[in-house]
Amino acid sequence: MNAKNKEPNDPSGRRTRQGVSVKGRHAGQDTVEAAVATAASLLTGRKGSSKDASNPSSSRETVESIAVAIILAFLFRGFVAEAFVIPTGSMAPTLRGRHMDIVCPQCDFEYNTGASMENEEDGQARGEVTVTCCPICNYALPLQKTTEPNERSFNGDRILVSKFAYQLNEPERWDVIVFKYPGNAKQNYIKRLVGLPGETLRIRHGDIHTVAADGSVSIVRKSPSKLKAMMHVVDDSNHVAAALKEVGWPSRWQPASDVSEDQQWRQTADDGTYMLQSGAEATWLRYRHLAPHPGDWAAIEAGHKPHWLDRTEGALITDYYSYNDYREGGHATGTAWVGDLAFEARVDIQSDQGELLLDLVEGGAHFSCRIDVASGKATLTMRDFEGSPRQFEDGSAERTAATSIKGQGVRNIRFSNCDDQLLLWINEKVVEFDALTTYVPLADVVPKWTPTDPGDMAPIGIGGQGINLSVHRLRVLRDIYYLAQEADRRYQSEYEGNVWQGDLDAVIYDPSSWTETSVFKDRRTVEFKLDEDQFFPLGDNSPQSKDARLWSEGSHDTGYHSPPPYVERELLIGKALVVYWPHGWRPTSPTLSRMTGNYAFIPNFAQMKLIR
Repeated sequence: MNAKNKEPNDPSGRRTRQGVSVKGRHAGQDTVEAAVATAASLLTGRKGSSKDASNPSSSRETVESIAVAIILAFLFRGFVAEAFVIPTGSMAPTLRGRHMDIVCPQCDFEYNTGASMENEEDGQARGEVTVTCCPICNYALPLQKTTEPNERSFNGDRILVSKFAYQLNEPERWDVIVFKYPGNAKQNYIKRLVGLPGETLRIRHGDIHTVAADGSVSIVRKSPSKLKAMMHVVDDSNHVAAALKEVGWPSRWQPASDVSEDQQWRQTADDGTYMLQSGAEATWLRYRHLAPHPGDWAAIEAGHKPHWLDRTEGALITDYYSYNDYREGGHATGTAWVGDLAFEARVDIQSDQGELLLDLVEGGAHFSCRIDVASGKATLTMRDFEGSPRQFEDGSAERTAATSIKGQGVRNIRFSNCDDQLLLWINEKVVEFDALTTYVPLADVVPKWTPTDPGDMAPIGIGGQGINLSVHRLRVLRDIYYLAQEADRRYQSEYEGNVWQGDLDAVIYDPSSWTETSVFKDRRTVEFKLDEDQFFPLGDNSPQSKDARLWSEGSHDTGYHSPPPYVERELLIGKALVVYWPHGWRPTSPTLSRMTGNYAFIPNFAQMKLIR
């Protein structure tokens, strides 16, 4: 139970995957048990007779209190809840193992970088993290561990697990669960529950599907609260690097409408606010993923012009995890295109009429929402890349809802297209439409682009028609992308055949190649069959998670036999509830640091949270 996590090596020799064993807090268990035995003997009078005590009644009450407290503590730990420590990052960013908390010196964005390699095994760490990469501006930061105490790694999150949760209720999909690793019952693992007993599970294009007995396939959708908790931040307009502004790096949010100058979007000062005074035509502000390369940053710091400064086309959004990017130079690209996107904006409506427009693009198709600010009516529609209307699952062409947006005012808006479903939040409340907002996608969704229609090169838009408004704090989000991998392949890859990182990078940055490349068609599909009382867990950090996808009965995994790709019900320990102690902060005062041995004892209240 107290075994330290072993991180099995990928058979391909590539980066180590993390099984994320969780360490139970069992220190001193033998001592406590001895104390219970001693207390019990005192209560029965077998040792230390009360005749020898100066105050027999008081001594007996004290011993009884101690014994009862200890017994209750063991009952609580054994049947109700238990504390664990996360040593590795396979559930990042939801739960973090040993990691570093970084504030980017260029754009001030706060992010985490995994440092599981610094966990000691047999008294020695496997390596040291020296460079991190910002997920917003792609700046590669060499760490100053000597002079900056809080740039050293911290222990993983401390969590509380309910061991009683599944005694009365069935485990639910998307729960974060703790279980005994089937290949070694001494190790506790933590993952997200994705597959349920009796299901045939399919992983395809980053999504989870179930396959019925008749062969019909259904996508598995997350609830709005789960989706919100699991999304990754891709960009934040509040965090634009000053150095990029100084060299004239193009803004990621740009006007994209053929209207007169006085009706265009205008950016005000340096606070990331965009203003619009719209006429009768729709006026759009669209996002392009214009992230600098590491070479661009090297040129900027050397006082030279960045190579990609004049680029007008962005890149595809990928499954990049800054948590995993601690290599020299910070490559900052992922392994798969992610089309399931969302965005947030703080919108200040300054008119009593007109329309607020929202748009998301996936596979060239537009998923749009129009909100009439006079009536508050929201309308969802879809159209394909050629402009033809698309239908929702029941065959309808649109969905409508009454919203709280009526007239002038400031609202926080979030719009998502994830798991083949459109969702709209206003001031953190999910808008209820007149019917389900789910749809059936095309068989093969691939990114699209033409010189006249940017398609997936500009996948997000916010606009207005006949309205005055301003938007602030624009944030781009993406869904988790589950890689379609399985244990019986020598090289773990999302793709069939030989697709290398260089091939992917060339496609990601070159929209003209999308119609010719086979990369997107070569994405794999894998299936897993579950019987009764079998569960299928996956890590949120899919590229670095040693989860059920990669278990194969009969093979060897860090000295143990690898199990089949499921967890039996009897191995479930419980449901993860809360991060009660993320990590403390180290004192920055040299004097206090020496006095405390550089121990991270300052409470970190901001990162305490419920586990979603």
